[in-house]
Amino acid sequence: MAFFVAKKDQSSIQDGGNYINKSGIYPVTIKTVAVVVNDKGARSLNFNVDHNGSSEVFYGLKLDNNDGSENFEAKIFNKLVVIAGLDTVSDPEVQEHLLGKDKTPTDLAVLTDFTDLPVQVRIQFEYSKYNGEIKERRLIKAFYREDGASAAEIINETQPGVQLEKDRAYAENVTYRDGLTAEDVAAWKAAKKSGGSAPAPKATPAANPFAASASFPA
Repeated sequence: MAFFVAKKDQSSIQDGGNYINKSGIYPVTIKTVAVVVNDKGARSLNFNVDHNGSSEVFYGLKLDNNDGSENFEAKIFNKLVVIAGLDTVSDPEVQEHLLGKDKTPTDLAVLTDFTDLPVQVRIQFEYSKYNGEIKERRLIKAFYREDGASAAEIINETQPGVQLEKDRAYAENVTYRDGLTAEDVAAWKAAKKSGGSAPAPKATPAANPFAASASFPA
């Protein structure tokens, strides 16, 4: 009986692992879409996806603004609804999931209509400063069906994948905010890798964009 059997497929031997570590368009399987609601009642979505065997989480796709109006990112979610072949999305179901390195049991309000849905997703990295520290966000910019079809191509019954190919021209773009440069971010990443710290250039403090609570109104 063998102690260990080598896996020689490309996803198992590729350098750098399977994690999404730069802007681009990636094939993924959505595992959970969890709804969070902040203290203003504004809803946002957290996506846990599988990418070639690696679990990834993309936080904070906003459906509502704090004043109750629709956030522009709601259009991205609407396109996912079309791509999933849905007319309506069912109310969320409360499920217990193990989160974080400590695998803490946590109740999530999950949109089960999207569980195990294969799609392609365009991710754009964004770097900003908060309290003088560099923060990295991975933003969902677009969804496509597994075969590359956009929502418009599905509704209009046109050739799938045309929009995706157009989007590839700028899919690797990175957003730098608060005066940050690519050099600043490269130095920050190098310091993190070595276990040190790289001070970010001074910035005016901004509100924390990551604060949210895990509840969902009926």
